[in-house]
Amino acid sequence: MKTPWHRPQPDMTNVETGDDDFVTVDKWPRDVFHPHFHDTDFNWLVPLRAGRMVVSVEGEEVTVDGDHWICVFPRTPHAVVHVSDDGEVLSLFVRESAVAKVWGDRTLGKRFIVGGESTVARGLALAWAEERFTDRNDPNLETYLAGWLVRHYGIVIEETLDVSLRAAFGPEGVRIAKLMDDKLAEQPFPWSEIARALGTSTRTLQRRFESATGCSPSSVLQRLRLERARDLLRDPSRSVGDVAMACGFATQAHFATLFRATYGVTPTEFRRISPARHP
Repeated sequence: MKTPWHRPQPDMTNVETGDDDFVTVDKWPRDVFHPHFHDTDFNWLVPLRAGRMVVSVEGEEVTVDGDHWICVFPRTPHAVVHVSDDGEVLSLFVRESAVAKVWGDRTLGKRFIVGGESTVARGLALAWAEERFTDRNDPNLETYLAGWLVRHYGIVIEETLDVSLRAAFGPEGVRIAKLMDDKLAEQPFPWSEIARALGTSTRTLQRRFESATGCSPSSVLQRLRLERARDLLRDPSRSVGDVAMACGFATQAHFATLFRATYGVTPTEFRRISPARHP
């Protein structure tokens, strides 16, 4: 029976398939920096401490750090693009059959899973590493781990906006993020007020955004609105329409379209697979 993510092996020159030979502590095998795939297992990359790693999955770059992890689907070309000097990552494998058992009726969007809950992830990763490399392979632990990974499917966790703006603008970036966050629901968005609060003109602010981030202010605003929406959707007392309005989207339909294009799932699907957060 074919799984939702079934695909033939990619036709590639550089292929790394020695699954259990690849466990990285502080030395990185050269092969991981070239496109490769794993035939039957999900490749779970879990940072064990602070650091930054960029992974390219079929050309899409995903950043993970000490607070996030990534799990790449079988037969999906991927490569490590960058890893910081302080990076320490554990690379593990979960069998395709275990994930298929808990996948349920989810549709396939992206071919990777990204998640947080770093303390839990590290604990599970170390426990699973001990199982795999002592050949115990407890099926109950594997099923639990597969279910825990699948729960994060479609939730692409990136740097929060204040972190990325601080990296671009320095300490002033935190203030910029706060000013934008306070005005998030307003339509149209009051860029002139933000510029005045920063003691500059709207045009100068736009140029600074584009120079520092490579993105237009409207692109950054859209990302902030989607990040806020993702957080609010975890509150079961709020309707999808209410979330859309609170985050400054003109219509619920427009919000749903942008959310799916960004995260690979609709707001309703995201709510179903995400842990609830009660106010």
